[in-house]
Amino acid sequence: MFWRILKKDLKRKKTMNVILLLFVVLSAMFAAASVNNIIAVTGGLDYYFEKAGMADYFIISRDSEGRNEAGELLSESSNVKEFRAEKHIYAASECYKTDSGKLMEFSNISLLCDIADVKLNFFDENDSEITEIEKGTVRITGSIPRREGVEVGDKFTFTLGDTELELEVAGFAKDALLGSEMMGNPRILMNSEDFKTLCNDEMISAYSVGHVFYIDTDSVSALESELSDLNGILFSGGKATIKMTYIMNMLVAVIILIISIGLLVVSFVVLRFTIRFTISEEFREIGVMKAIGLQNSSIRSLYLVKYAGLALTGSVIGYFGSVPFGKMLLESVSENMVLGNDNSVLLGILCCVAVVLIILMFSWGSTRKISKLSPIDAVRSGQTGERFRKRSLLSLGKTRLGSTGFLALNDVLSEPKQYGILTAIFAICTSLVMILAVTANTLDGDSLLYLLAVTESDVYISDSARAMDVMAGVKTIRETEQEIEDILAENDMPGTVYMEGWYKLPVTAKGSRFNVTFLKCGDTQTTDYDYTEGTAPIHEDEIAITQQIADKLNVGIGDHISVNIGGEEREFIITAYFQCFNQLGECARFHEDVSIPDDLMTSAFAYQVNFDDHPDSTAIHDRIERLKDIMDNKNIFDTTGFVQDCIGVGDTIKSVKNLVLALSLIIIILLAVLMERSFISKEKTETALMKAVGFSSGSVMVHHTLRFGITVLTAIVVSAALLLPLTKLIINPIFGMMGAVGNIDYQINALEIFGLYPAIILAVTVLSAALTALYTRTIKASDTASIE
Repeated sequence: MFWRILKKDLKRKKTMNVILLLFVVLSAMFAAASVNNIIAVTGGLDYYFEKAGMADYFIISRDSEGRNEAGELLSESSNVKEFRAEKHIYAASECYKTDSGKLMEFSNISLLCDIADVKLNFFDENDSEITEIEKGTVRITGSIPRREGVEVGDKFTFTLGDTELELEVAGFAKDALLGSEMMGNPRILMNSEDFKTLCNDEMISAYSVGHVFYIDTDSVSALESELSDLNGILFSGGKATIKMTYIMNMLVAVIILIISIGLLVVSFVVLRFTIRFTISEEFREIGVMKAIGLQNSSIRSLYLVKYAGLALTGSVIGYFGSVPFGKMLLESVSENMVLGNDNSVLLGILCCVAVVLIILMFSWGSTRKISKLSPIDAVRSGQTGERFRKRSLLSLGKTRLGSTGFLALNDVLSEPKQYGILTAIFAICTSLVMILAVTANTLDGDSLLYLLAVTESDVYISDSARAMDVMAGVKTIRETEQEIEDILAENDMPGTVYMEGWYKLPVTAKGSRFNVTFLKCGDTQTTDYDYTEGTAPIHEDEIAITQQIADKLNVGIGDHISVNIGGEEREFIITAYFQCFNQLGECARFHEDVSIPDDLMTSAFAYQVNFDDHPDSTAIHDRIERLKDIMDNKNIFDTTGFVQDCIGVGDTIKSVKNLVLALSLIIIILLAVLMERSFISKEKTETALMKAVGFSSGSVMVHHTLRFGITVLTAIVVSAALLLPLTKLIINPIFGMMGAVGNIDYQINALEIFGLYPAIILAVTVLSAALTALYTRTIKASDTASIE
């Protein structure tokens, strides 16, 4: 008999059961994918670094006159347990030429290395270790080649010094050390014979050779102090620093994690609400079963069998759906990382089993009401006829909403728990989309320029070849600036050019010695930059530092530090704090009059151009396009483009936002259809009575649809009110890890945030409810007396 009753129930309420099954599938899919993503994200870098064989400390150095000074020091250091060294050749983007131009544009320098000599494990697109590369082919690391449209099979000519090689792109590679967006240094993995050909070039050996060192040490601070007097260090840092360079990748991963958890919570809340609601509306069936002699335990068992069947079916489908769904969510993150866990299958199965158990727990808890129902409830339509409180604050006689509007608003206010849950679910979905939109707009605009610690200019030209000439001592900064000014003048767009140089210099403070990256531009004034505390340096012996450097050196505003500039110790006083993304916030700024040898520069921002005739944005855009052709350089930007290029995840955040919007709309459609179908079934008698007293089918449909409209509008208002607090709560800590310790200037596109997305969500909700409400046309006035 149980199976016959169950079979009839499944057939009779096909729509309800199908939608409930879909929510079970979503719950299982989100649960399995979320847990695996949580493990992949939270332990992702540790997992990746372990597979790559990362060390405790890293140095990227440039050989000086053929001497590997860093290697000599490490060989004798008592703070080094063991170290491994890779020989590299440095090259700018101009060295990679195809028939149509450059293979790829990048602002920093690239590192070419022998695959047979690498001391780190590199991985291909399928996360398999790369151990060999055929002669005449290369693999390229990082996100730059994909962003630039480089494809497998592309042929190019590499020219450096007096050597020219014909090469082909065999594929891409994941590099744990330099593969993050913030590092921006592609590595070119080559065959041994091709690499030896380059090394045999005397000019390359003299100016373009360096090493990457992987160092195992228990005394990072002592080692850093020991390295502070070493020349030619382009980069140095510990494993924790390298982890932080993946903060932009982790930003996406954390957002995905929050989204997964949010969607999982929504699915379970809807599931619990649906089970309780469907059981509570089946008063007639329960009353009849009690009337024919079935006990409470038997009726509860019947429901448990039904929901166990739905749960098992949905969980199996959800598990198989979680595999591609989880990969899709992490695809943007895993492009440069090896993410995963070795127990994903087992965890996925355990999560789906947990979903089944949770559904059964919900079902068992919800069926407790069965004991309170009696056979007479089947006759009374589940009502006792007693009410000892006012149903609503509204009064039909005093309202101006009309009867239909009054009924809709009165229903929402009279069932605060029922519609409150709906409002909360709509608000969660809306808030997720709004927060991601604000984050994407902020990262994709020019408002974060101040966090790059540069001034605003008309044009930014990233030119790694000229920067390398400065670092190699071939040219001075002023000479390279003059070259660009001459190009501008020759093409009828005269302007001034300047560049922010980076200098890694030894600093002594309170007995401790560290290398600190200093920013300095001789053509700007320190008062042109933003500071969070104190006053800008106005004298040559004054500097500004970030809070991270203050904590590292244990100093503050008013303290003195000593900086070794080209062998000369100079005293400076700290006058201000500032914040920036550069070096994860570990920076300081010199006064513009401080004299520093140009060949001490270790890196640089783009060359900044200010045109003499102060053109408008349209003219600037046209000149940028002209300069790209004239200079054969795609890395020429306006302010917005420069910020986008430096931060590099705006497009990824947009993709995640669109994915969340799509998932939210799916959940909203399913929820609206499910709840409206449930309301129609539960309120069949009330609907029949409304038609009996003169309400038309159209009025009934509007009544049902308005309830969802009121609910979703309330959710949108709540989401809008909480937008900035929630955004700051979720996103501020992530920006803080990147170096921004002060306020973030979030960009809110009002038309998009408060217009477009709420309109889409409202329209989808109302349309789903309205289409489902068409079913009320099947209810007739005579159904007031029908008990089926």
